[in-house]
Amino acid sequence: MKILVVQPRISYYIGGGEIVPVYQMAELSKLGNDVTLITTKPSKPSEYLKLLKDANVKVIFSRIKSLDRVYHAGARIPLEAWDSESLMMQLDSVETIKKINPDVIISHYSNDHIVLDNKNIILHLHGYPDNRVERAVIGLGRARKILSVSSEVKTKWQSLFPEFAYKIKKVIHNGITTDFFKPVKTKKIYDLVFVGRLIKIKGLDYLIKAIRGSDLKLAIAGEGPEKERLYALSKKLKVNIDFLGYVNFKDLPRIYSRSKIGVFPSYSREGVLTSMLEAMACGLGVVTTDQGGMKEALKFGGGVTVEAKSSSALSQGIRDVLSDYSKFGISAREVIKEHFNIKENCINLENFYKRAAI
Repeated sequence: MKILVVQPRISYYIGGGEIVPVYQMAELSKLGNDVTLITTKPSKPSEYLKLLKDANVKVIFSRIKSLDRVYHAGARIPLEAWDSESLMMQLDSVETIKKINPDVIISHYSNDHIVLDNKNIILHLHGYPDNRVERAVIGLGRARKILSVSSEVKTKWQSLFPEFAYKIKKVIHNGITTDFFKPVKTKKIYDLVFVGRLIKIKGLDYLIKAIRGSDLKLAIAGEGPEKERLYALSKKLKVNIDFLGYVNFKDLPRIYSRSKIGVFPSYSREGVLTSMLEAMACGLGVVTTDQGGMKEALKFGGGVTVEAKSSSALSQGIRDVLSDYSKFGISAREVIKEHFNIKENCINLENFYKRAAI
């Protein structure tokens, strides 16, 4: 099967909507599919692109230069800028797509396929907007099939765009490669770990406030525009935090394994946090909020959900999971192996794509 993924930001941006497609493309290629990615041309390519090369996924860089210099500088990039980048890349790729003649085109953002002429466009919904965004209407309308990463994401989009509710029905959970993300034998030097982009909706203010006055040690891995402010807050509240900066993909299992539990206090627009699933695969029990698809993921076990935007609730959740972190960790890995395994995830995706291409 010829699968074409159109994703302009994947060449440089590190987020769930970019990392998950990489995992999926690599696994879909291993299943015997002919997988191609079209993305923007970065000055500093993401290390995740190497995973695609190792999995024999073809990567085509368009002539459109990416926004990676702005992204790596830690600046806030307006959605309008990303939409423009996407539109230009699509227009530049029309002839290339005709030559590839894919069975399906896969899009991971509602604006990434709005000018593409293909009857078999499949849109993945990873998170959801706070309010109805009219620019999403074209993308929802042009997609032949739409799937979401959780029931919560599906319900949110259906309520915001009721005219497309009949399309937004299928749920296929994200998957994690448990051969790579697994416990590593190493000393536990942190009580807590957070991995992700340092932006407001990740809720790190509440996490820092939740552990003030304690002797807990937190590792924060990631970069973003909130880093300096969070560092200042940690110093003001005298919280013991190691800001690790960006951690290379190959080092993530060791970073997770050096901690007792993972904490992911996001409070808005999330689907199912990739970093949370990675931590669970590495044998960490987790604390997260009851937002997005996190509650849905943890209904099988492996951690607790707490009220969003509440430092006191977060503090209690941390105490609960830390009190028996080994037991929570064992449960967490089993949950990933049984319900969020990349191999089963991609078999389901492959079947879905084949039905869409008929």
